[in-house]
Amino acid sequence: MTDKDDDVQLAMISARAEEIRTGLDTNFTEEQLQRPASRRLVHALIAATTASTAAKLKALAARIEAIEEGGIRYLGNYQRASSYSKGDTVTHSGSLWVALKTVAEGTAPGSDLACWQLASKGDRPVKRTTAGSTPA
Repeated sequence: MTDKDDDVQLAMISARAEEIRTGLDTNFTEEQLQRPASRRLVHALIAATTASTAAKLKALAARIEAIEEGGIRYLGNYQRASSYSKGDTVTHSGSLWVALKTVAEGTAPGSDLACWQLASKGDRPVKRTTAGSTPA
């Protein structure tokens, strides 16, 4: 089935659900409301619920597809002179951080938890010394 077929089928289901809803919204007498639900009414309610759920699932599927297409934007080591957008990932002090919203220049990962979320904690970076020298 193609997306066009899915759209047509969803439109038909939605139209039928609206038709059923309109029929259900008509004025019922008190006596009618107290009677057990008929098989037809139950089927109508199931059809309306199914159409509503199908529309919601289609919207969610589109959102998931958009998120998966974006992937992870890894920008390397954190640079204090750079600003970051929501979803950008950087390495800072050996850990991987994700920007939760637009981050202004100079806002280091870990300094503002409203801006950054720790994705993977790493060890502190090791300072390497050159051959023949001793660490300070």
